[in-house]
Amino acid sequence: MLTVVIPLLAYGVSPLLSGRAASWLHPVVGILALNLVLFGSQLPAVVDLATRDLVFREAAQAVFLIGAFLFWWPVVRRDGLSPIAKIGYLMVAGVPPTIPGITLALSHHLFYHAYRSLEDQQAAGLLLFGTAKFALVAGTFVLLWRLLTPQPEPPDRDDRRSPAGDVPPAAPAWLWRLDEELPLEADHPRLPVGSGR
Repeated sequence: MLTVVIPLLAYGVSPLLSGRAASWLHPVVGILALNLVLFGSQLPAVVDLATRDLVFREAAQAVFLIGAFLFWWPVVRRDGLSPIAKIGYLMVAGVPPTIPGITLALSHHLFYHAYRSLEDQQAAGLLLFGTAKFALVAGTFVLLWRLLTPQPEPPDRDDRRSPAGDVPPAAPAWLWRLDEELPLEADHPRLPVGSGR
């Protein structure tokens, strides 16, 4: 859910909330919201109550989805952070989810009454750690891909088309001009430069 559905939902809603409504969320609020929900949902009393009470479990899931949406919103917004800032945001956000996942995965006693065995709790910790890291790394790779993909260059001021040849299609429009002859300077013929020996 956190890995695919919530980022896609935030991406799909972002054009609808553009303008003043989109600028109210600071990236720090997104990181805090996700981590508060993540740590709060891992408290033993919360997990044990969620296993016994269906309404509480559904409410906890809704709060988790809202926290994840607030986290992904600064990343998928088009008019928000720069691509490098988004990558930094995901790197900073990747540190806190490590703590509960590794704690559960490496624990030697049960924290929750809901789990039947220590192995179940350790598997849940690995799942929490793995999915959180996968979501953040996948988001970072998508941002890097988009950042490194060449963007179309605006046409040159003289609007001449570049000849087809060995120049790749994503190359800047001025690159083919490097193959042209240099103009001669008036009254100053070009002489070879010595090697200095």
